[in-house]
Amino acid sequence: MNPQYFQLLFDYNAWANHRLLEACEALSPEQFTRDLRSSFSSVRDTLAHIAGGEWLYLERFFHQRSPGKIPPGSEYPDLASVRGRWKQIEDEMAQALAAVTPADVARLIHYRNTRGQPYTNPLSDLLQHLANHSTYHRGQVTTMLRQLGAKAVSLDFVAYLREKAGAFNAAEMDGETLRTLCEYDRWAQARILEACSRLTSEQFTRDLGSSFPSVRDTLTHILAAQWVWLERFHGRSPGSFPHHLENLSFDSVRERNAELNGGLQSYSAGLSAEDLRAKHDYKTLAGKEMSNALWGSLRHVVNHSTYHRGQVTTMLRQLGAEPVSTDLIYFFRERAGVPLN
Repeated sequence: MNPQYFQLLFDYNAWANHRLLEACEALSPEQFTRDLRSSFSSVRDTLAHIAGGEWLYLERFFHQRSPGKIPPGSEYPDLASVRGRWKQIEDEMAQALAAVTPADVARLIHYRNTRGQPYTNPLSDLLQHLANHSTYHRGQVTTMLRQLGAKAVSLDFVAYLREKAGAFNAAEMDGETLRTLCEYDRWAQARILEACSRLTSEQFTRDLGSSFPSVRDTLTHILAAQWVWLERFHGRSPGSFPHHLENLSFDSVRERNAELNGGLQSYSAGLSAEDLRAKHDYKTLAGKEMSNALWGSLRHVVNHSTYHRGQVTTMLRQLGAEPVSTDLIYFFRERAGVPLN
């Protein structure tokens, strides 16, 4: 795969991290560390986990070391300490990626997880996983920010592409990687829906103060966004989200998810490398004209779903339900027949 693609992906990752940290500046010290019953209890602990995950994989990728744990949030007394450490990690990642060659992208990385179990993956898969992991947990921080009464900011991949237009003209995604990510999105969505199937109707629709108030509303937002982008891929630019995807029952959410995920996979299956590089023109819901490479729009759809699945997981935990891992690395392992320990 094109090394410039990974440089762009992690430039986006740093851009989104910085925007998220700016939003966190509005929190008081008590809010920053308040236990909100997310995957990692507080905003601080979740930020520390994202930064720690990026450090952990840097060690695995480029230093052939396999640390036994991620530093806990308690090691960071305040937001400034998180920001300072994260900047060091991002700078090291950018420097390392600048030296990556096409041959390096396919290189097998041998490492051990934090329990000491050995694994092997190509560098390309691990980089994709790491970027996806950070997106997922940024979604959780956004939910907690809203629940704390703080203002959230857009971290969408297409927002980054609009801001950085032309900065990475050499970056591109190949069709095999795109189709793998679409397959992953379908797999992850099925797993999160299985976890949600155990909620009562009241839990499913309870307002928890997230970006979209309830589990139902967040799941239907993922569906609505997929519908809008599928329309755009077929040359149409809707002016609003579809009303037929509002206030759905859980069974209807599952049915529409299968339909829309299937549509995304069918569309991506026939795309050539030339198609993916081609300019994709569309209008926003407000009617503003936009343009980027088609692969960027498709990559956004997967990134967007990942972000909001993170929010659903936070709400599941707050409802006392048992979530399930949707990490991209687990998808790669399951597809390769490796047990998910």
